[in-house]
Amino acid sequence: MSNDFEDQVRRALRPVDPSDGFAGRVMLRVAESSKSRAWLATRHWMTVVTVALAASAIFAIGLTLQWREKQDQAGIEARRQLLEALRVTGAKLDLAYQVVNGDSHSTAQDPGS
Repeated sequence: MSNDFEDQVRRALRPVDPSDGFAGRVMLRVAESSKSRAWLATRHWMTVVTVALAASAIFAIGLTLQWREKQDQAGIEARRQLLEALRVTGAKLDLAYQVVNGDSHSTAQDPGS
């Protein structure tokens, strides 16, 4: 049994001459493999560029939102200051009105003071 097994192994592992065109088929596969690797490298770079563009877009959106937030805060502060200025101006105008109207009545009644 041992000799049969060894003979079967020898027959299975015996050298075999390649068929006609074997070298051409091997070279064709090597060329296709290098094209495939080039395509994979191109695809890798396309992925890298796509990810970089997406990251840039997200960064730009973040900066824009931050800028708009600052502009909104500046607008709110300007509005607050304007309302305060209008309130002060209104109060001063009321005071001036009272002084003008109060002075005209007091000077007409008491010209010697």
